[in-house]
Amino acid sequence: MNRMEEMMGIRKRFVGAIAKPEDWEIVEAVHEFVENEIMPRRRDLDGGWHHDEKLAKATFRELHKGLVDLGVQRAFLPEEIGGLGINSTVTMCMVWEEIARGDCGLATHLSIIPWVMGPALIAGRRDLLEIFGRKICDDEPHTACMAITEPQGGANIEDPTLHGRTIRTKATLDGDEWVINGHKIWPSGASIADIVYCTVCTTDPRKGDDGIALIYVPPDAEGLSFGKPIEKMGMCWTDINTEIFYDNVRVPKEYRIAESGKDAKILHAIIAGGRLGTAAIAVGVAQAVFEIVLEYTKEREIAGKAVREHSLHASILADMAIAIETARAYYMQVAWMADHPKIYGRGWTPSRLARASAAKVYACDFAVWVTNKAMELMGAYGYSADGHVEKYLRDCKILQLWLGGAQRARLDVALGYYPFEW
Repeated sequence: MNRMEEMMGIRKRFVGAIAKPEDWEIVEAVHEFVENEIMPRRRDLDGGWHHDEKLAKATFRELHKGLVDLGVQRAFLPEEIGGLGINSTVTMCMVWEEIARGDCGLATHLSIIPWVMGPALIAGRRDLLEIFGRKICDDEPHTACMAITEPQGGANIEDPTLHGRTIRTKATLDGDEWVINGHKIWPSGASIADIVYCTVCTTDPRKGDDGIALIYVPPDAEGLSFGKPIEKMGMCWTDINTEIFYDNVRVPKEYRIAESGKDAKILHAIIAGGRLGTAAIAVGVAQAVFEIVLEYTKEREIAGKAVREHSLHASILADMAIAIETARAYYMQVAWMADHPKIYGRGWTPSRLARASAAKVYACDFAVWVTNKAMELMGAYGYSADGHVEKYLRDCKILQLWLGGAQRARLDVALGYYPFEW
């Protein structure tokens, strides 16, 4: 047994105390898939804006289908609509971490489905799960989109102290339909989502939290249109982002998730969930890079001795290990708290949002640090495409930036300990 297999065994024993054996089975299956299918092809997934787009998209489709066949796409949806019924946040986060070891864009793509269906689950809307969720549970790859951010205010919508007053996408009730007008930018899955667009709107910005509305918009809704894919530093073809335009988009009245006041709580809950999932993805990136640099510094020599046996390099590798293990332990703790709301409160409470935000900040900051330090230890090999580290560095930077960024998340950590308004 090598050291990595030994560490996997330790993780299994640790998680075994908080996850069901059948839940761990899907984590192990995903781990094997990542090792055998994604790792050998992770460079093919990159494509980049000046590389092989055709190869990247074809590789993505094949790997996405493989994960669908494993049951990942329907794993966290209720059995009543064809899902596997896994309701463990711990298990879900471990799955995202494992996929992110191979490619964090692929992990992001798969994680959107339960994130977008989350509001319907929180609100107990079985009717919406039947309409939009049942299709997800077939054997074909699908995706969805969570449309939050807007060009005017960016992260302002994620700010609970602004109470939705900066939302510009407006939903007006006209008889039995909502009429939506507005403009979103940056959401994952934009323009390619074939299930649903969960759109954060306001019925009236002057009403604050009472005006916030979460509305499911079908992808074929008349008046829904998109800009071209935005060229980015990383996740070039594994995570598609465009602008979304709503021009008198009409959807049935019942497609609103909940009601005045409750939709605002659900919004904060899904932000907390998104940040927690991001922490798991970031840890997956850091773990992958750590494995790469451990092997490199084992084979590379300085003065006749392996690089990793020199004290300077060993201390850097130790700091990487400390960062990864502590980030993983903390996100698992927060995930366990999410699975026990009777003890720790619902996802929209300031304390829960604070802990999820802390997990994201800590894991993402260290993921970027670990990948950067790995590149320093590997030199030009780390900077080259063949070394893989440069792709992980390009991909993981956005993890720090989305869902309000590191600064917004830090403010939400503070809000978990004392209230303040702008």
